[in-house]
Amino acid sequence: MKLNLASGQMYLEGYINIDNASMYGGNMSVDKQADVFTLEWEDNTVEEILLSHFAMYIPLQEMPVLLKRWYKWLKPGGRILIETGNVKAIAKYILDTNDPDEINSSNGVMQLFGWESTAGHKWAWCPETLGQQLYQAGFTLVEQGEGYFHSNPVRDFLIVGTK
Repeated sequence: MKLNLASGQMYLEGYINIDNASMYGGNMSVDKQADVFTLEWEDNTVEEILLSHFAMYIPLQEMPVLLKRWYKWLKPGGRILIETGNVKAIAKYILDTNDPDEINSSNGVMQLFGWESTAGHKWAWCPETLGQQLYQAGFTLVEQGEGYFHSNPVRDFLIVGTK
């Protein structure tokens, strides 16, 4: 079983797509409508958990609680895949340009704070900070790569934790 948590408009075949449908005017397809902050699941039943561009909505203090909960859901050898914007790459992007439109773009300030169609970002992550959180939650192997769900490898990164 694979879970696509906070799936938004990214419906994936082969996953149980879960979202509370609070954004995009509810214009999304889901298999289960639920709040991923309070969602419960049976322990040791999930092969993979995917969070694509949701980590920025999780406050720093709440991330360890959620990662530990999701860790329990995973079977031994199960994986969590998290793609999000890299705060270090975003800062570099902002610092490397003098174009106000680029500074305020979705690769710049908008990525840090969100935009009108979103609920507002709560935190910004980089591989080092999110990797530390994964290890502290119990994941024994943490690997990092370029982001690909939003086709923006310069801004985004993918981090994978294995139970």
